[in-house]
Amino acid sequence: MSEVITLNGEIFNEREFLRPLMYGEGVFETFRYRGKLPKHIGKHYRRLMHGANFLKIPVITYDDYIYYIEKTVEKLEDKSDLYVKTVLLSTGNLYYPLYPDGYKLLVIAKPYTPPKTKKVKLIVSPFKVHSSDPLLKIKSTNFLRNIVAKRYALEKGYFDALFLNEEDHITETTSANIFWVKGNFLFTPSIDCGLLNGVMRQVVIENAKRLGFKVKEGHFTLEDLEDAQAIFITNSLNGIIRVHAIENLGGKR
Repeated sequence: MSEVITLNGEIFNEREFLRPLMYGEGVFETFRYRGKLPKHIGKHYRRLMHGANFLKIPVITYDDYIYYIEKTVEKLEDKSDLYVKTVLLSTGNLYYPLYPDGYKLLVIAKPYTPPKTKKVKLIVSPFKVHSSDPLLKIKSTNFLRNIVAKRYALEKGYFDALFLNEEDHITETTSANIFWVKGNFLFTPSIDCGLLNGVMRQVVIENAKRLGFKVKEGHFTLEDLEDAQAIFITNSLNGIIRVHAIENLGGKR
């Protein structure tokens, strides 16, 4: 025997899961399923494919993607309001520089649990991200950075952590994009700050323009949040959540 792999001392035969397990090589999407696929499921699929292409994971067709989601959801009796996560995992040779040669789609579906509060507090992350990091722009399963920052926030009594980049520009939280309103202007950090182009971010920008808001995407610091009439964070699972306060930022909203 030239190689042996064990799990707790027993032979481990699920080799197709070893590559993403060891290297975090996968991409995912999370959304609510309220009796049917969300309106913007096409945006989720396209972003999943963007991440897969970047990591060189063979792509899944749109029809197969939808089929595996529906096949999973149909196993639940109550489909009225679900949390759904789809994870495209790589398969292939365990020598990490080689490109993966296949994929597996993992789908998780369970009853959706809304946040306990409609207004949240944010704390600034104790470490910064770098705008040149390409992984910030895809929804990768390599999620340890976000986990560490989220745990820091919770331990300090906050809902989430807000990342700043190397220039002290606001980027995003560990699981949401951020917006703020001043008069008829809606502000949000631009993608080149180093952040994920969230599906809900795209929808909010589209709707704001349709409602007559002037949308400003750019490089902003914490000082730019001063005097904001409203601050909120967004993602596809929880929608829009109002931000009540941010660490060391004066005023309540």
